[in-house]
Amino acid sequence: MIDLTGMISIPFLKKTVFTGSHRGMNFMVKKVSDDDGDRIRAIAWPGPYNFAMTDDEKKVSQDVPFSHEGILEAVKWLNEHYEAEYGNKK
Repeated sequence: MIDLTGMISIPFLKKTVFTGSHRGMNFMVKKVSDDDGDRIRAIAWPGPYNFAMTDDEKKVSQDVPFSHEGILEAVKWLNEHYEAEYGNKK
């Protein structure tokens, strides 16, 4: 289970991107901005390659509000995606 408690915060995401991996799934959590405002985007892709070296069609993402609750939503989505795509592969 992915648990980013104490590792990621809104001030952190204002300045940089968080990347990690969990049992064969790589992920990124970052701030995105457009005319509609700021959001958090969680992106997941299969390992072993990094984001830049992985084909875009292998990446999936979810946008959530740019807030503390949004961070929790992003982590929940990453865990749900992991279970759906990787959970049965042992």
